[in-house]
This record gives sequence, C-alpha cells and structure tokens, in this order.
Amino acid sequence: MTRVERVKMVRERRMKGAKKDDGERRGERRRSYLKTHGKKLRSDGEEEKFVVGDDDDEDDEDVAARRQKEIEEYINRNKDCENEDHLLGAKLPSLEQQTKRYCEKDRTTEIVCLHRKMQYPETHCMASNVKIDARMFRQWISSGKDESKYYPKEIVSKGILGGNCGRDPAFVSAQFGKGGQEILMNAFRDDRSSDCSLRGDTKKFLGTVFIIAHSYGGGNPWHELEEILHIYASMRIHGLEKTLKRNGFVVLFDGINLGDWKKTHPIYHPLVDSWFGGREAKTMKEVLGDSDCATFEKVAFIPHGGTSQLSRGSGDAGAKNCRISPVVHGFAKTILSAHPEIEKIRAEKIVFIHRGKGTSTSRPVHGYAEFINQLRLNMQRNVQVVDFAELKDIFEQMKVARGAKVLIGEHGAALTHGIWMHPGTTLVEIRQKFRCHCYENVAAWTGLKYNRLESVGTALATSLQSYAKGRRR
Repeated sequence: MTRVERVKMVRERRMKGAKKDDGERRGERRRSYLKTHGKKLRSDGEEEKFVVGDDDDEDDEDVAARRQKEIEEYINRNKDCENEDHLLGAKLPSLEQQTKRYCEKDRTTEIVCLHRKMQYPETHCMASNVKIDARMFRQWISSGKDESKYYPKEIVSKGILGGNCGRDPAFVSAQFGKGGQEILMNAFRDDRSSDCSLRGDTKKFLGTVFIIAHSYGGGNPWHELEEILHIYASMRIHGLEKTLKRNGFVVLFDGINLGDWKKTHPIYHPLVDSWFGGREAKTMKEVLGDSDCATFEKVAFIPHGGTSQLSRGSGDAGAKNCRISPVVHGFAKTILSAHPEIEKIRAEKIVFIHRGKGTSTSRPVHGYAEFINQLRLNMQRNVQVVDFAELKDIFEQMKVARGAKVLIGEHGAALTHGIWMHPGTTLVEIRQKFRCHCYENVAAWTGLKYNRLESVGTALATSLQSYAKGRRR
C-alpha cells in the first residue's frame, strides 16, 4: 500500500467514526516528535538535524526513497573539501608537491613519483618493468630481525630492485619517508651492472603489485586502516581503481616469515583480499619462492601508514574546510559498493561499544562499564551492546557499524568503524581528557554528526540513557 492510498483509507475510516489503529497512533506520535525536533534537514550550523528513526507509518519503499534523498541532500550540502591534504594530485599553488620522472627517455623501465610535503614527506611512486634479484633478497631477509619489529634490522640492500633505467635515480632522501617508498629509494639500481633475469629461473608477474613495508599496529583498527588508506590513495593518484579485481595484488615486502601479512593486518586482511578480487596478499618471500629473479609489469610503492591522512588529521585542523573527504569517504564508498549486502543495511540500532577481555582497557571512563552492565539487564529492542573484538571478522564488524544510527564508545580504535556508517548518522565519543581529534575528524570526513561526552559517573549515565531511549541523536 502506498502512502497516498493509506492516507485515503485513514480519511475514509475517520468519516465513518472508526477508532484509530496502532499504526495511526504511532504515526501521530512520530509526526508530533518531528514537528517539535525538526523533520527536515537544516543548514543552520551546529543545530543541523538528520533524523534516522522508525517509520512505522510508511511503506518500506517510501522509507528507503525518502532516506536516500535525505542522505544525498546532506552530502551535497557538506561535500566541499578545500583541505589540500585530501585533494590527491591536485595542482594547488600552496601545496608543496611535484611529479618527477627518474629514468631516461626511451628506456624499458620507468619510475614516476608524486612528491608531497604536508606534515610529513609522502611519496607515491609507480615503476614499470622492474626486477627483483631473488638471491640478494633472500640473503637480506635472512640477515636478522629487529628485536622490536617483525622486519629485518638491516636496511634493504642496494641492487635488490633493478631495471633498465639508464642511470641510478637521483632520489633525495628528505622526500622519502618509511614504507614502500623507502624500499624503492634504498634498493633500486640500474641493471646495467647486473641483470638477474640473465641467470637461472625468472618469474614474470603481470598487472600491478602494491608494495607495503614497515607495517605497525597489527590488531589495532586505526593503525591498520592508516596503511590500507594509503593503498587507496595510491590507486587514486595513479588511476588504478578499475584494475584491481583483474590483476592487482598486495605484497608485504619485508615480512621475514610466511604468513606475516595476516599477522601485521589481522583485522583488515580479509577485506583487502576481497578488494583485490580474492587474491590473498603475501610476503615477498612467498612470491619469489625459490626463483633466481622476478620481473613485474607495474609496481606501486605505498608510503608508511603512519603518514596517512588519518595520522595527519589528529590535530584540530584535520577536518578544516573538508566535510566530505575524497580520500576517506571515497575509500569507504568504494569498499561498501563491493559488498552490497553490507551497504544496503539500514541504520536502525543504537550501538554501545563494550571493551571486553580481548580489548585494551587502559583508558576506562568512570561510570561507563557500570552503565553497560545495567543496560544489558534491561535491553531494549533497538539497542545493541557489542565488543568488536569478539566478532568473527571485519565484515561482521562492518555490518554492526552500518546498522547503527548512533555509535557510542570510549575513546579508542573501535570508533574507527564509524567510517562504515551512513552519512548523517551520529558518532559519540566518551573521554575524560583530550587525546586527539581523530574521531571527530573521521566523522567530518565521512559526513557523520559528532558528539562528545566528557562527564563521568551519574551524569554520564544520564546522558547515555537519553541516547538509549532515543531522546538524543
């Protein structure tokens, strides 16, 4: 039944003196609430409201169409992004960046880098027709492990990477940070002095390989996402978004042990594998096997995750002039479009994040754990308490976040999952003292409303209860 037909039926029932049914009463209550709190989206600064609630008096198709229209309007009003840090490849006079080619013309190998200097040096390089000397690589990867890291303590050896460049590239170290960019700077040498493809067994790889290195923060959603976001940024810079499922894959260059990729990215590795058409990311040690040499059609060298927009956006200027980030929102949209079963989930739950045994509790807020315990004793239909660490995988975590109209939690990496929420929904951060603007900025970049609770004890419980009962959004 369409909305017009229902209105007509209600009028006829009224004329006959029929009593209101439950649906009519719910509809009246909702209309009264919206009249008081604001039904339409308004652009009046901090008072802008975006209502995502129950729609008992509308058909599913009407509800979906109306919500989609509201979301589009919300995004259109906030889509302007003038923050240069999020405008990849844009040639702006105030942005210190340059694109440079490092090989001689008419050579089979080409190296092109986009150098950006924001808060940290960041270089996105693409090389074509390069080789890896597998013998030299195995000698280096077996040289000994850094005691505090998973990767070798020795800097990658010059000559492990090579190609017909015509000269040794004149890399400037100040323009290269850690990660894949450092591997290229330290390891590449023109192969006029030594060409590994002239000896023994040579493997050939077509498509694009994305090289990452010096990974950190395994098991922390925020730190893992920083590196994954850089992969997406490189795709945008080099125009590679449409080639992934056909022939792209990720390689952890400096993983000493087999399977290190899953250890450095225990949360996000299934998502990245699905992103690349089901091809699992591997360590370079696994890729090379027992071969003497390997040639690669294209290689993208990914900067270290700790220099991503997420890291640089921890200050109060992180979201300045950027309500919808082409990088952060674009990444989330790209991933969700590849998983329609998650993307189509409706925002209907008020989700409270619980930090269980498998999660760090070094920053507990007085009163929050007690409130969660009481909430579980009197659980309401549209309220959910979740420990993300207990969910099976990243896809289950994404489903919970996608279904949240309000996501509430203590300051911590679990709030990173806010990037999967519908634009216009609400992210609530609980903290007792300032740590960073991380989640406030993520909310801005992905089109979410952001609220912060700094009270404790009874005052905190009162505020949380208002969210649980739907009084605050």
